[in-house]
Amino acid sequence: MKQILFFLALLSLAPVHAKDIRVATFNVSFFRKTSGQLIADLALPNQPQIEAVTSLINDINPDVILLNEFDFDEKNLAVQAFGKKYLHDAYPYHFTAPVNTGVPSGMDMNHDGDIADPEDCFGFGTHPGQYGMVLLSKFPIDSSSVRTFQKFLWHDLPNNFLPTFHYSEEQQKILRLSSKSHWDVPVLIDGQTLHILCSHPTPPAFDDGQAINLTEKSPVDWNGRRNHDEIRLWAEYIQQPEATWLVDDKGKVGGLPAKSRFVILGDLNADPIDGNSVKDAAKQLLDHPLINASVVPKSEGALAKVPASFSQRETKTSHFNLRCDYVLPSRFGIEAISAGVHWPKNNPLIDLASDHRMIWVTIKITP
Repeated sequence: MKQILFFLALLSLAPVHAKDIRVATFNVSFFRKTSGQLIADLALPNQPQIEAVTSLINDINPDVILLNEFDFDEKNLAVQAFGKKYLHDAYPYHFTAPVNTGVPSGMDMNHDGDIADPEDCFGFGTHPGQYGMVLLSKFPIDSSSVRTFQKFLWHDLPNNFLPTFHYSEEQQKILRLSSKSHWDVPVLIDGQTLHILCSHPTPPAFDDGQAINLTEKSPVDWNGRRNHDEIRLWAEYIQQPEATWLVDDKGKVGGLPAKSRFVILGDLNADPIDGNSVKDAAKQLLDHPLINASVVPKSEGALAKVPASFSQRETKTSHFNLRCDYVLPSRFGIEAISAGVHWPKNNPLIDLASDHRMIWVTIKITP
């Protein structure tokens, strides 16, 4: 008996080996033109696009996944229906919250003489919640510690690229930085907290052109500027725990505490080389000293489909030939093991599901 007790004591002292955790992001194009339409679609049988998205998620089977362009509704009916009917309760935990898309600003933001356009909203949208976000997790979410920055004002970001010559003083006072929202969602994994930093910056397009010199007034490139600064908010958040200007929607001040484990997820709408984003917008994160971007997601499908005129073709994540989607773990407390873009060469579900591809990184939590 003593030998057995001694053996059990040794087992209790043995190190616990961290398990692999797969973290993913996927712009699923679950946006609809009218409020409530996604809920109605999820209630119907034989929905090819929804079934295609489900199949692709099941292929990769991530432990944590951010879904971009998933219409938000106050009662979470769409999330619950998708989780139960299609994913069969594989993800017992989720987080979603209001976004800026489709929320009227009350001002003529696009200078066309009225205040009723999607461009006049805090984020482009035809109804509140359009192009929302959902985080699904197989691990518990510390809901009481979630931080959101939906209402953070653009002018409160130091050294911002806000075009003050384009927006009136009254507009500048209410303009929000995030086109959807920025979320810090703490996920609890084997006694450790992993901060999942979720966002979906505006595309750097649908404005008056690409600004090569941001000190010039024309073209304004208002979406390109906003995209850059939305990405920059995370660059500041992860390195400025004491920032007094960084205030979340509940009034909590400061950025992420030092020595925190995090993964930045989402459709950032910025390719590091190609496309119309402001120069170095994506590199604000890719070259950040606190981020490990060395394990780069790639695919054979991108090599087969992306024209040779584009750079780093194997890293592209969209049918429009740009790398837009990212999973970026912290250097502290995380080992990045492998990564991929889910883009097989001959799978018809890929284009049916979305104009984006799913991105995943397998990690381990380390001391």
